[in-house]
Amino acid sequence: MEKRIIYGNGKIYTVDENRPWAQALCVEGTKFIAVGTEEEVAEKAGADAEYIDLKGKTVLPGFIDSHIHAVQGCAEVLFKVDLARAESKEDCLKAIRDFYEKHPGTDFLEGAGWINTYFDDHGPRKEWLDEIAPDIPIVLDSGDHHSIWANSKAIEMAGVTEATVIEGGVLEKDAQTGELSGTFRECAQEPFHAIKPVYSIDKVKKAVRHLEEMMGRLGMTMVHDPMVELYTNYYEVYKVMDQAEELKVKIRGSFMARPESVDSMLDDYLKEREAANKDGRFAANSIKVLVDGVVEGATAFLKEPYAHRPDYYGEPVWSQSSLNELCRWAENHGFQMHFHVIGDAAVDQMLTALEYSAAENGQPNIRPIGVHMQIVDKKDYRRLRERQIVVSANPYWFAKEKGYFYGLEVPFLGEERAENEYPMRSLAEEAGLVLASGSDFPVTQPPAPLMGIQMGVTRCDFREDAGDPANVLNPKEAMTVEEMIRTFTLDAAYVDFAENITGSITPGKYADFVVLDEDIFKVPADTIGQIPILMTVSEGNVIYDAQAH
Repeated sequence: MEKRIIYGNGKIYTVDENRPWAQALCVEGTKFIAVGTEEEVAEKAGADAEYIDLKGKTVLPGFIDSHIHAVQGCAEVLFKVDLARAESKEDCLKAIRDFYEKHPGTDFLEGAGWINTYFDDHGPRKEWLDEIAPDIPIVLDSGDHHSIWANSKAIEMAGVTEATVIEGGVLEKDAQTGELSGTFRECAQEPFHAIKPVYSIDKVKKAVRHLEEMMGRLGMTMVHDPMVELYTNYYEVYKVMDQAEELKVKIRGSFMARPESVDSMLDDYLKEREAANKDGRFAANSIKVLVDGVVEGATAFLKEPYAHRPDYYGEPVWSQSSLNELCRWAENHGFQMHFHVIGDAAVDQMLTALEYSAAENGQPNIRPIGVHMQIVDKKDYRRLRERQIVVSANPYWFAKEKGYFYGLEVPFLGEERAENEYPMRSLAEEAGLVLASGSDFPVTQPPAPLMGIQMGVTRCDFREDAGDPANVLNPKEAMTVEEMIRTFTLDAAYVDFAENITGSITPGKYADFVVLDEDIFKVPADTIGQIPILMTVSEGNVIYDAQAH
């Protein structure tokens, strides 16, 4: 018999409807074997069990991030120029220049994190980068990862010209000269991804270890990586580390599909799903598509035109027929579909494809995921319910962010659409959908679930005055603390068909839990994100202990 450990004298919120609260739990190996009162757990554990006194601290199931660009995001943090802390064009250029000067041997400069609001509608310019380093390629991902800023050398290497046409992509051009300005959006990013340096296996392993350290610190025990690219070192490291039993946390993934290459990848999806699903800590059984882009790049696909461009509705990435056929094939072969949808027209495309798939296959949809869901037409709530869409929402964005909401979203969307963006309560109550939460890291840094819970409850930017109604985004959509916890635990597990193995503190499930220093149910809502995490346990193993740091 494996060693048994009792964690007692706690305030344990189990997220198990059969027994929401407990005083103690017992772990044997990787699983919970008892949850209940001190007496009940002690009787089950036996006299030889080790006892750890929780000293009245609050315990929750381990947090699950349902949408995090896990290893690629960590690679950005470790190996690229960080533009996420910049607050202006000048800050971006200074960070790039400083990085280049500190790395004189660099022959390909990468970075990420620049924000569209620092520039005009055509985005940042290649000439600014040429002034810093004209002889090496510079490729910089935007913070939302839907645009790339490149210098002339990178544009030349990518083989892109003013005459280049890329389906589902936008090549920004100078309004006066017609020349490429240096910003490339959506599918027009692909030629630049193709020329980026490939990180070695050792470097990617370092990124995985950084991911696990970050997850422990933030209380996470499972994540979903929505952009697993086949035949890359990122994917290979997931498999290799899992097979070697080196992963400390559970990682689920979606295989990435793009309209220009999907037809040649179908057999690969089948083969690699089999290779990945070996009952370890990494598995992949869904296919991810970007149905549209993002509002800040004016590539989100809308039913009504952009307020600042009254003849423009945004850019669908897929034709409806192509999306229909991929959904039909995927669900016919048992894959779950994972849709990036920002605009209401993109939501409509998703629903149309799922309706087509269900009709053609003669079977229900397979728990499809709708990610982001920024602009949703209430007329589509019935269809969302019929397709049983699982929403992966991003509560970290549920705010009137300073300089962004009034500086970009209101001018682009108009006040009414902007005020009603990011529905959550109405999707749960009116549409009857299951809601999970995710950070979209590295878009959100750090991807702290406690901050996500706070912002889902307050609908307010943590940097602003939570007491000022002017800073609250559509308060009718606010959730309770209990509801937000569920979106980061049991319902996030549901996204990955993992609700029977994790997501709640229930006997028989994996022993995934987090210990908080304060009672999340009693602190002011606008301080939830500041609660210190004392311990994170993944499958019975302590992966973070504040006392050891």
